[in-house]
Amino acid sequence: MDLLKKVAYKLLALILLLSITTACEEDDQLNIIAGLDFNIAELNPEGTKFGVIATTVPPDGRIVYTIDFGNPDDAEDVFKTSGPMVTYTYPEVEESVTYTITVTASLAGREDVTITKDVTVIYTPVVNPGPGGGGASPIVGTWKLAPEAGALGVGPGLDNVSWWSNNEADVTTRACLFDDLYIFKEDGTFQNVLGDQTWIEPWQGASAEECGAPVFPHDGTASATYAYDEAGGTVTITGKGAFLGLAKVINGAEIASPAEAADAITYIAKIDGNTMELDIQVAGDGHWSFKLIKEEVSNAIVGTWKLAPEAAALGVGPGLDNISWWSNSSEDVTTRACLFDDEYVFNADGTFQNILGDQTWVEPWQGASAEECGTPVFPHDGTATATYSYDESAGTLTINGKGAFMGLAKVVNGAELASPAEAAESITYIAKIDGNTMELDIQVGGDGHWSFKFIKQEPPANPLVGTWKLAPEAAALGVGPGLDNISWWSNSSEDVTTRACLFDDEYVFNNDGTFQNILGDQTWIEPWQGASAEECGAPVFPHDGTASATYVYDESGGTITLNGKGAFLGLAKVVNGAELGSPSEAADSITYIANLDGDTLELDIQVGGDGHWSFKLVRQ
Repeated sequence: MDLLKKVAYKLLALILLLSITTACEEDDQLNIIAGLDFNIAELNPEGTKFGVIATTVPPDGRIVYTIDFGNPDDAEDVFKTSGPMVTYTYPEVEESVTYTITVTASLAGREDVTITKDVTVIYTPVVNPGPGGGGASPIVGTWKLAPEAGALGVGPGLDNVSWWSNNEADVTTRACLFDDLYIFKEDGTFQNVLGDQTWIEPWQGASAEECGAPVFPHDGTASATYAYDEAGGTVTITGKGAFLGLAKVINGAEIASPAEAADAITYIAKIDGNTMELDIQVAGDGHWSFKLIKEEVSNAIVGTWKLAPEAAALGVGPGLDNISWWSNSSEDVTTRACLFDDEYVFNADGTFQNILGDQTWVEPWQGASAEECGTPVFPHDGTATATYSYDESAGTLTINGKGAFMGLAKVVNGAELASPAEAAESITYIAKIDGNTMELDIQVGGDGHWSFKFIKQEPPANPLVGTWKLAPEAAALGVGPGLDNISWWSNSSEDVTTRACLFDDEYVFNNDGTFQNILGDQTWIEPWQGASAEECGAPVFPHDGTASATYVYDESGGTITLNGKGAFLGLAKVVNGAELGSPSEAADSITYIANLDGDTLELDIQVGGDGHWSFKLVRQ
């Protein structure tokens, strides 16, 4: 009996131990609610759409998370989930707003756990979009005062110029004002280009109102930017001495001294096509009004040009189209290679650049010992802040900016320079463009004329252009806890057959910047799209190839961005910061990390926390 009792006691002790152990394990599992935390992902370029995903997500879904996005003006900003990311789009704002996101975790048998985090929707005034941002702002370009009566005036109220306005004759007598350029560049910078004469007044030290040399800081040397708020109807110029219309006009006053130059000026602005109307209150009811017109930029000239690599690409002689005094030989294309590789760049926003590299053709007037290849000499070294004006009908090309030039630095209107100090503020060439050929002529003195022939450079071929598919091999797609880590899941070699409807999908990058998903009548669909299981099926809108999409390939930055709701690479559910929970959550834009090596394209994208998807595509 003693033996039986001992066995019974041991069995009882073992049962108690197992019960305690199981209870502890269950208690530990229940306590996972105490470790609540969540990640926030910003999901659109505007910074208004956010996704929230909890970091502790049991696979059985027993924890219910309540997410309140904290918008007091929206009763529908509260969601419940057992794990998948939920998203919310805040309204666009006119000033930055901070919201508090509250996440509450609920688990049967435990008290709720709640934590909060803040997100800020940042208001950014509408400035012209950059590259790849959907097209240039209507303000981008080069503007002048309209050459007509009433282009500028002042009066006792908005749109009232009864105190004074220019007449038609002023367009000629104040030509130095009407030829001033106001340049809004695509990168958000602004420039006054005034040449060697503009309209100056006694407050600037002039003896009278007259044409004269620009006066600092209103002389175009300001380092300036602009912000154009199309919806609000304003344009703000930031930079001491930068201005529109008249230098003396600032918010609330007309300045009495150059020292009073404002750091920033805001104008009421209305742009209608190539016309910009500006108003600004200067004091009391006093308002100035300005009417500007945009200079048309011919697509014929926009691009990068070089001297034609041939004999007689440049020459000089005693008359127009006469190069009998001297012209380059075919051998000079090699011996003067540092000249023939110089680039002359005409940008769409009206700016111009000389790109000379570390060697160009220099001559004794620049301090060189002989005519030879050497380091570019200031100000003809490509550092000039320059613009251009191409008048196709008149057949002229004007380069504005001290040290900017075409062909040879020494050649200016009416002379050949004898010193870099003599660099011209502006040079006008007789110009003829025929397709990818530009011929320029310029009179330098007496009957002496220089002639130049340039060839437009074709942009380099985009290596991404073509049709791509997932590589038909194991691990062509996969996901894991880090970049280039697919340890959570990757396709097998058998999947190439069982998921053939995915591996035959085409991703097409067109030369014109457009993108297409070509999926056929079957692709891989999943329950988040309404499918009963992961399976081949009819493509589901908007991930069905109907998106009107474009792409931007940043080779140096190693990224590909698809723009267009429903466009994707690899898997439709994969977007920046999340995996979609519904087709309605389709992103407007997705950016992938991209490594292109010949006919192989490797892509990576972070979906949440450390989670990354990887895709390997091959060119067809």
